[in-house]
Amino acid sequence: MRSLLFVLIIVGIGIASCTKYKRALPPGIDKDMPSFNIQLLDTTIKLNTANIPKGKTVVLFFFGPDCPYCQALTREITKRMDELKDVRFYMATMSDFKEIQMYDTLFKLDQYKNVTIGKDIKGFFLSYYKAPGFPYLVVYDKKKEFKQIVIGGVGVDSLKKVINS
Repeated sequence: MRSLLFVLIIVGIGIASCTKYKRALPPGIDKDMPSFNIQLLDTTIKLNTANIPKGKTVVLFFFGPDCPYCQALTREITKRMDELKDVRFYMATMSDFKEIQMYDTLFKLDQYKNVTIGKDIKGFFLSYYKAPGFPYLVVYDKKKEFKQIVIGGVGVDSLKKVINS
């Protein structure tokens, strides 16, 4: 009898370890990327996330222009962009356009085709994601399905682990 129980436990562990782990969604967050607008720097064009094409990983990056952790992460992302060229970054903040423009200029974000920066005009990150602060990154896979939230001062290596998981 003990042998049978032991075999069943071993088989159960084997099956569980071969089953792909599926991370639970945070409360209030849907599997699919929500639709919301980001007001772009020219202040006339709004990008709706529903129009982001599938096929590449998407990182929604909620930031504060004066946040030192956001600045450090942005600096590292731009320095290592060759490793992140297949990731689309959508950077949004609630700061005014003058501050956003200064941030864009400081990091020369306009030279990266995979980076879009703008204003979260309706406070979507705060209301939907309940973002407690900056930096707040939401990673979606190539199908625009939720992957993971990354909060706080992280580096590109940590972000790449999430992207590649």
